[in-house]
Amino acid sequence: MDHPNVHSLEHDLVPAAAAGDREARRELFERFRGPAYQVALRVTGRHEDALDVVQDSFIKAFDALAVFQRDASFKTWLLRIVSNRALDVLRARRVRLAASLDAGPDDHATTPTPVDRGAPAPGDRIENAELAERLASAVEALPPDQRAVFALYATGELTYGEIAETLGVPIGTVMSRLYHARLRLKERLKDLETPA
Repeated sequence: MDHPNVHSLEHDLVPAAAAGDREARRELFERFRGPAYQVALRVTGRHEDALDVVQDSFIKAFDALAVFQRDASFKTWLLRIVSNRALDVLRARRVRLAASLDAGPDDHATTPTPVDRGAPAPGDRIENAELAERLASAVEALPPDQRAVFALYATGELTYGEIAETLGVPIGTVMSRLYHARLRLKERLKDLETPA
């Protein structure tokens, strides 16, 4: 949760950044890149994509500061841009994947190369990596609207109200999407539950 002085600092930085003050822009970037990255990573599931999304989102936000409505929080406005851009990246990835799956052997489609994850670690590290991969896969399988809500919620940075403002939906919709996302995740990961 933000502290009151964060809002007053944000109130001073945003107009300065809109006027082209590089130091104000740098300060906004430093202050909000962490939450932006967390949202982008949770939505895209990939470090490289998340970095690209954050960079694109800050560029878009800085270019649009002149039209930013000051009655909203810069943070929620920025995270809405991040969330939308991350969903665009996710949609584009699915389109590319579908196109590569549709390509026949004569289409000279390139086969995806497995990601080199380095040397396998012993014991718990392998188990934790497998668990993280299963969870990431389950989150990636969520419908985009549920995934966006889950990603924003899972960062721990935003309240339900801020998530609603970020996505431009009512709080009830946020709660419903989060509920259904949790149900889907629980179903996909039910074999990991320990018996009571």
